[in-house]
Amino acid sequence: MKLSWFGTAALLLESDGTAIAFDPFLGIIPGDKGGKPAADAPALRGAADVFVTHGHFDHILQIPAICPEARIYATKTPVQTLQGLPHLKEIAPGQVLEAGAFTIRTFQGRHCRFNAGIIARTAASARVWRNFPHMLRLLRWNRVFAENGEILFYEACAEGKRVQIMGSLGLDPDTDYPAGADVLLLPYQGRSDLEQYALPLVERLAPKRVLLDHYDDSFPPMTAQIDTAGFEATLTGRGIPCRALRRNETIPL
Repeated sequence: MKLSWFGTAALLLESDGTAIAFDPFLGIIPGDKGGKPAADAPALRGAADVFVTHGHFDHILQIPAICPEARIYATKTPVQTLQGLPHLKEIAPGQVLEAGAFTIRTFQGRHCRFNAGIIARTAASARVWRNFPHMLRLLRWNRVFAENGEILFYEACAEGKRVQIMGSLGLDPDTDYPAGADVLLLPYQGRSDLEQYALPLVERLAPKRVLLDHYDDSFPPMTAQIDTAGFEATLTGRGIPCRALRRNETIPL
């Protein structure tokens, strides 16, 4: 099995001739009014199946541009937002789906809860005021592209391996997640206390390995590049290998 990361939460898993994508969004630069991808990703365009974790713009806005003919699996709200695409399939937590070489299980997830520290730090950033019209555009998109509490946590299985994909940094307190996955994809963004907030989530899932995504500055000025070194060292010191993915890299799992 191979994994590729294209920025934000955009992932591609490949196994035995099957390619499946998660949250294909390649970033937005200030001044981009149409939400067109900031970079090209032919591999993502080749995915026959796309799985959406939730309906925020940084997860679904660019699906029509990147994967217009793919089968799109999403919950009710993003399906409604994406109306007009030819192959929309509404799904919910608790399902088991087949996509070529992959078996996909869906669980209820939870969105990261932004804290006062990250809100204050973002508001105080000089980039926000230099790019204020674009910041307003992002805030409008955030309202239009709603998630309504519909967050999916995925587990993709192939070649005897289990890969867990979180689209946002949160877990549902009432869901019994399978522990001990071979790889956990952890989105490391959205808090001023990221290490303290993320560590209990990893401890709950007890994966064999953690790969970090969504830590990049993919839609400034709302986002910022996150330093992941401290968290990587903490997890690795606890016996769980951890590192941040690099944009456009492909790694074997």
